[in-house]
Amino acid sequence: MNSRQVERIFLLGDVLVTMIAMFVSYALRENLAIFLRDLKAPAPEWDYVRLMLIYLPTWAWCASRTNLYRIELLNRPLFESIRALIVTQAWGTAALAMALVVTRVALNRSFLALFVVVSTVLLLLTILVERTWLRASRGRNLALVVGPRDGDVAGELERLRGTLVEWLDSIDPAVLRSRLAEGGADEVILPAAIPRARLPELLRVCDEVGIPARIRMDRVEPDLPQPRAELVGPTLYLLYQKARPDRPGLLLKALLDRVVAAGGLAVLAPLMVVIAILVRATSRGRALFVQERGGLNGRAFRMLKFRTMRADAEADRAALLDANEMDGPVFKIANDPRITPLGRFLRRTSLDELPQLLNVLAGHMSLVGPRPLPLLETRELTGSDRRRLSMRPGLTCLWQVSGRNDLTFREWMALDLQYVDNWSMTLDLAILVRTIPALLSARGAR
Repeated sequence: MNSRQVERIFLLGDVLVTMIAMFVSYALRENLAIFLRDLKAPAPEWDYVRLMLIYLPTWAWCASRTNLYRIELLNRPLFESIRALIVTQAWGTAALAMALVVTRVALNRSFLALFVVVSTVLLLLTILVERTWLRASRGRNLALVVGPRDGDVAGELERLRGTLVEWLDSIDPAVLRSRLAEGGADEVILPAAIPRARLPELLRVCDEVGIPARIRMDRVEPDLPQPRAELVGPTLYLLYQKARPDRPGLLLKALLDRVVAAGGLAVLAPLMVVIAILVRATSRGRALFVQERGGLNGRAFRMLKFRTMRADAEADRAALLDANEMDGPVFKIANDPRITPLGRFLRRTSLDELPQLLNVLAGHMSLVGPRPLPLLETRELTGSDRRRLSMRPGLTCLWQVSGRNDLTFREWMALDLQYVDNWSMTLDLAILVRTIPALLSARGAR
């Protein structure tokens, strides 16, 4: 069997193990119900069948994305397979939860917890069996390195990938075809300086036997982001980015932003109308303050707030620059004389930010993300501080729940970069939970 056939068998085996885990979890829960009388009665068996029809294809897609059943991954150190399993199970669990909502199957939480634990354990045992079989039947993964001998290449492959290395000094396609016909090689490593006229034929020789070919590129500096290849038409690019966006996660984040913003506007509309009336009644000018701010990747957008300053406040900004209390390009004053009495209350309670739910609904902002700066201050950001612009700005952020204006500009930027480089849905949730006590305490609000 070639590698692709083996991988298909491994995938089918993983899917079968997942189905077995479902039945084992069902049986375990029935036995637990004998001792724990408070457990609810199980759902009808047909509901489990419907659930598996939705869940299994989704789980298999997640496994393919993480390379869970790929020979290449199974030949690597065990912790890489465990990491791929954890990611696959996390996505599978999310898919399972969504399937329950869509199908309205009344499965018990105790069953779901049992299923996640049992399936993870059984799949881990399956991975160990697959790895053992690969080692016994094929030995360790063998990389056939073509071209001049390089001790660094051999050391990296053996030390970091656990791969055996065999050298083939000739770059003649006929010599490579003859060696591959003998069998035993799992991948071919081609040199970076290979003549372009030879490359297509060498790649065709590898494709004939169905094994991957890798081309050695220049060495990457350790302090640079890890590159990845991207094909644009016929041209190959190397993409460098420190924090790679989790596109499915960002899509889910955008959908939740709009749903929550729409619900928030529906609930808070009466309060917002009252605030607008009070702003108009207590000072001259419009109820809303509209200002251009720097959004995703520095693009300008018009951010909405309830007006908290005099109508002519922007004209007085230049005269107050010497009183700025923030370092960096940000302008903040603790007792800004331009703020109205009502505006001071709105700022301390953050009620002035409510109109930004419209910005979230329009897609200019997110519920959680680095706070957008005025366009002038955004353009004055330098160096790595500009990386904060790679995430959509938000209503709340780490800075907002960590002291706001009590922090220095450098501390503010460090928190924003920490958020950008470590973003996840769970981090967003943690920030939203911490936002409520931060608003009630009004710490750092000005």
